[in-house]
Amino acid sequence: MKKILVLVLFACSLFSYAQTVTYQDLLDQRSAKELTGKKIGDDITAYVASDGVTYKVGSTITYGYPTSGKYYLYFKDVTGSWVNTMTEDGKTSSERAANQEVAERVENRAGGVATIKRIQCVPVDPFNKLTCGCKIYLVLNRGGLACTNFEEAIAVGEIQTKMKSSDAALQELKKWKEKLDLQIITQEEYDAKKKELMKYIE
Repeated sequence: MKKILVLVLFACSLFSYAQTVTYQDLLDQRSAKELTGKKIGDDITAYVASDGVTYKVGSTITYGYPTSGKYYLYFKDVTGSWVNTMTEDGKTSSERAANQEVAERVENRAGGVATIKRIQCVPVDPFNKLTCGCKIYLVLNRGGLACTNFEEAIAVGEIQTKMKSSDAALQELKKWKEKLDLQIITQEEYDAKKKELMKYIE
């Protein structure tokens, strides 16, 4: 009987914290410890973003355009930076930092898709973990890429939201309609493309 009670209490402790975090939690500046039970934050099962979409492990995101025009601000190549720091013996800390920044850069992938491998709720301020708010950090694909602040990436357009995807699909359909009107493509080709794009148009 004692063993069963211990197992029940242990199971309850595992599920006493939020498995799903929402954008409202971020706006309310709830701490990562409050949401996950760990001061440094932890993995969560789902995140309901500001675009209204619920993202889970296995969900996909679509890259928008880099903030700087060439490199993303909120996407990093975490594998590159790890390899870089492990193979730089003899260099000063400032040289390592500069080279690590270059290794972490991710170039323009606009329109491409990435799969979410992990979703983490982590403190915004690593030096003030208990009282600061938190942010959503994504590990993508096989762990080589990461989105360091999901909501900031959405805000600046580095992640294409459903609304932006709808606009892009509508513009694409208009181009195909023009091709049809100019008799560059057949009605069948237009109908096939329209069917493909309509699922993205609200």
